[in-house]
Amino acid sequence: MVGAAIFRELCRFPLRVLLLDQLHDVGGGASRANTAILHGGFDPLPGTLMSSLNVEGLRLWSSWSRQLDVEVEWCGSLVLATDDEELAAIGDLCLRGRKARVPTVFLLRDALLNREPNLAAEVKGGLFAPVSGLINPFQAVIALVGNGLANGGELALGERVLGLRKIPEGIEVQTSKRTLPTRFLFNAAGVEADHLMHLAGEDWFSITPRRGQYHVLDKSIGHLVRHVLFPAPRKLGKGIVVTRTIHGNLMIGPNAEDLDESDLLTTREGLQAVLAGAKKLIPFPFERYLVAQFSGLRAVSSTGDFHLGPAHAFPGVFHAAGIKSPGLTAAPAIARRLVEMWQERMDLAGHKEVIAQKMDWDPTFRFPPKLSECSLGDRDRLIRENPSYGRIVCRCEGISEGEVREAIRMQPGATDLDGIKRRCRPTTGRCQGGFCTPRLVEILAQERGAPLSSITKFGEASRLTWRDNREPSGCE
Repeated sequence: MVGAAIFRELCRFPLRVLLLDQLHDVGGGASRANTAILHGGFDPLPGTLMSSLNVEGLRLWSSWSRQLDVEVEWCGSLVLATDDEELAAIGDLCLRGRKARVPTVFLLRDALLNREPNLAAEVKGGLFAPVSGLINPFQAVIALVGNGLANGGELALGERVLGLRKIPEGIEVQTSKRTLPTRFLFNAAGVEADHLMHLAGEDWFSITPRRGQYHVLDKSIGHLVRHVLFPAPRKLGKGIVVTRTIHGNLMIGPNAEDLDESDLLTTREGLQAVLAGAKKLIPFPFERYLVAQFSGLRAVSSTGDFHLGPAHAFPGVFHAAGIKSPGLTAAPAIARRLVEMWQERMDLAGHKEVIAQKMDWDPTFRFPPKLSECSLGDRDRLIRENPSYGRIVCRCEGISEGEVREAIRMQPGATDLDGIKRRCRPTTGRCQGGFCTPRLVEILAQERGAPLSSITKFGEASRLTWRDNREPSGCE
């Protein structure tokens, strides 16, 4: 998310901007596996970058989401206490909120039940933050990158940075595919940001991957909660959250497990801990409604805060490292802050011509039409113009063939099954792709002009078919 936001911001200027991603699609790291919450700004310690950028990012998302056609719901959040110790912790959060100048209200049990009637009997009180919300993180990344591309930026997928070398013109970047000269490099590599810092000669900073596991539940119980529900905070994070997604599913998680290396496997123990934690807030048989599980990694920095700024020993390199929660909320502000640092450097060097915004910069992005959100009249018009919108591919979510084809053709477009999922949501419903996957594979193969056997779920190591049995096998 942060890299995509920096890309969009840099494309405001008369520069040649290239976004490098080691994966085969944008938003394939932390941005595709998180709680999708816009945090209210009361949790980070006052005086930290996390605190100031959380508040500023929340403000910016209010306008950016409208410009970029990104789904946001300002539902508010509740932090809940079940004993006196937790009530004291919530009191501390109230004070933090006041220092950060964000609205918070302390509520006793009766007032909480008016907002959330299904709370556990043990809940005594809570903190209400009205400016918290939900966002579609997949849309957000795609829109940020798409806006940058529309404004002249370039995208290169499947390239990992292997080395950096100082050259008279600036920096030589060695990737897994080629050597690239550049004047500036912006490092927003998530859990691997410390790897790029080390390449730039900075060994003082390190990142610990923190895994969080989640359950996604059926839409039929999405009404169970109205707000984002947090327990009182713990040492390793905000605890097990109970929330709706932007599309009406219920989601619970994450737990917190510090790892020696990146590992996205889910575990029986981790998922059971998520269920147990959710039931402390809402006593409900969640396990009867499970439709999916996943895990994500958070980049926990050795300093306990975000690290932003130019490299100490490598001119032209700028870092955005250790970006964990509330990194999604803070992403626009992180991008703005880092680009302002770059502008100051360029101004001091006398290069004012590259720090004036382009006159023709367009801040907007629009996604293709979504059939389920159209009025009956608009549906009829859309289907008359493009009959593929009248053929439903995903029955659970009501996604049409036209939407799938547009998800592949758009910029940046989907190149695999999960890429289609993140753009228009087939395979996210109750059957989890049990019915629509064969048709999605077929459409993707048609659009790419590729054999069925080349189509993957998420990159090279996840082929969905061994071969097309309509083709000769080469075996007698």
